[in-house]
Amino acid sequence: MNGEGAERSRSRERAVSLTKVRWLLAPRWQWRTRQLRAAHGPTLPYEVAWGLVALADDAANLPYVRRRARSVPGLPPGVMVDVWVQLDPVEQQRRRAWLTRLSRTPLHMLGVPEELIELAGLHVTEWALPPDVPSISLVVQQRSWPGGTEIT
Repeated sequence: MNGEGAERSRSRERAVSLTKVRWLLAPRWQWRTRQLRAAHGPTLPYEVAWGLVALADDAANLPYVRRRARSVPGLPPGVMVDVWVQLDPVEQQRRRAWLTRLSRTPLHMLGVPEELIELAGLHVTEWALPPDVPSISLVVQQRSWPGGTEIT
């Protein structure tokens, strides 16, 4: 094979999507990422959910997640809270049902400290709580490592 053909072959090998590579290398992370996205709702992009799952698995994944985090123009990394009254009534009902059943948001259940999310360069939109729900910590402020609680 000539040099040009070998280069094209290497280029095709590199073109394998990051999602496929992650699926092959870490099926558990992939599964937990999909669970987290389904539980959290449409405001959580795949890449951010994947980074959160990696950080929940082990805080030592911080450099790896940081390298893959994509910044959101005009928004600093960290946790922002959405606005309850701006949510669709169906989404409000879904969140109320979740909170009634589990008493914590999906992000809080994951157990990733807010400081770690910020250090990783991730931008996460956390759930606002309904006005009649007693205040709970929206994100974990302090946590003993390693490990995290899986979303069910």
